[in-house]
Amino acid sequence: MSNTEVLLLLTLLNESISIPLLEVDFGISKLKSFINKHRSNLIVIADKHTLLDCYPLIDADLQHFIVPYGEGYKNLNSCEYIWKKLTDLDANRKSIVLCLGGGVLCDMGAFASGCYLRGIRVVLCPTSLLAMVDASVGGKNGVNFMGFKNYIGSFKEADYTFICSDFLKTLPAKEIVNGHVEMLKHGLIASRDHYNAVKIFFFNPKREVNQDLIAASIEIKKKHVAEDFRDLGVRKRLNYGHTIGHAIESWSLAISEENKALSHGVSVGLGIIAESYISNKKTGLSNDDLDEIVIVLQTLVKDLENEMPNYSDIKHYLSKDKKNEDHKVNFSLLHSIGECTENHFVDDELIEDAMNYLLSVK
Repeated sequence: MSNTEVLLLLTLLNESISIPLLEVDFGISKLKSFINKHRSNLIVIADKHTLLDCYPLIDADLQHFIVPYGEGYKNLNSCEYIWKKLTDLDANRKSIVLCLGGGVLCDMGAFASGCYLRGIRVVLCPTSLLAMVDASVGGKNGVNFMGFKNYIGSFKEADYTFICSDFLKTLPAKEIVNGHVEMLKHGLIASRDHYNAVKIFFFNPKREVNQDLIAASIEIKKKHVAEDFRDLGVRKRLNYGHTIGHAIESWSLAISEENKALSHGVSVGLGIIAESYISNKKTGLSNDDLDEIVIVLQTLVKDLENEMPNYSDIKHYLSKDKKNEDHKVNFSLLHSIGECTENHFVDDELIEDAMNYLLSVK
């Protein structure tokens, strides 16, 4: 896709700014009821895993197609493929795209659907724990571009979101851990009680996450989104751990074989450790809180088989972070576990110290 085509696409998206609906339904029975009501208009986008493991659980024969699996395919080429498939299936403005997959598929499917015919209805049905507590709400849709995370995208809430814990039984353990990291982040920025409830899973990862805890994480995100839909203020706190985390993930994607890069959850976990160090030095996070966060997340680092980056490896990606202003890297930082503020500009030397600290943890 040419740069001209990209600019045209963004112009079309900016003509309509969405107001968040934030409607989330829980339970596969509600999803099935929705499907029965809208069956003739539904088109399912899945990947090879969700088509095999999750699609049979909805017990419906619907129009569907699959997209390639993995973060490496979260790009405009995949969007173009989606648009071609929708065209082949004669999708129209009455059509409803049901995104059945993890965060990559939900982000990309919602973005592509928001562009097709200037926007058709979208249903998110996240199948991973990470997607349930993150991509399911907030209206951030998009794809990676030129190696940078989520550089092309839009703000538009899905028309419906269904959280079905039945899908979690289809996931390998490492995918569940990715969701634990995002849930822990919600506690770190907004609720020590939620943090305390989630941290247990890092010491007992086989323990089943209950729906109430998933709902509590979603509520924390919904609250931030409702106050700041366009990510200009308090919503930036949801990016805690993501500034360095996204840079680590982008670096890993650039050097790794297909689907062998560090996962989003692990990358953010590493980012949380590094940004907790920065918080300790810059915004008063206590030594005790820093030590506890590191102890909780240390297993992520110890179990890593992948190479770990140093500051010079990720500096380029940090410089392109979407929150930056005046060429300064912008962080959300902790004052304590459960208390976070946004818009802290951090110099290169402290970021490098934080990366060295992260490497010392391993």
